[in-house]
Amino acid sequence: MTIKPKRTRADSAASAVNAMVNAAKPDIEVPHYVTLTESAKPFWIGVVRARTREEWIDVDLVVAAQLAQCQADIAEEDEALRTEGRVIKNDRGTPVMNPRTTVLEQLARREMALMRTLRMGGRIAGDSRDEEGKRKIERASRKLRGELEEESDGLLAT
Repeated sequence: MTIKPKRTRADSAASAVNAMVNAAKPDIEVPHYVTLTESAKPFWIGVVRARTREEWIDVDLVVAAQLAQCQADIAEEDEALRTEGRVIKNDRGTPVMNPRTTVLEQLARREMALMRTLRMGGRIAGDSRDEEGKRKIERASRKLRGELEEESDGLLAT
């Protein structure tokens, strides 16, 4: 029988201090064994900031990278589709649906599957009120850190 460590409540002083400490740390890095394009890196930051640092485990970081890459691919395909149009002409000059529409649909399904794997965008395991509280505190702490950095002209140590 394994004894699990006692979880701290989101509204506790310990959680608030932990959130401030985590917000002061740099964002979680992409694991060295995962390849991510430059266009996916902003999506990576958004994905890893959707949870507190303590919620991430190694296997989830791999899926998070896949999700970030998928979201970058969606953005790139969507931009190309907007440029080309949803209806294009084939070699015979007949109007047909742009194949990128199908690609976008496949990417959207993949994105949703990856989000389900990470339990994002829906109910999460555990007490969702507690996890959301921790996430809210960490987001507020990250925002405060940004404001302090602006005021101190970047002199805040990281």
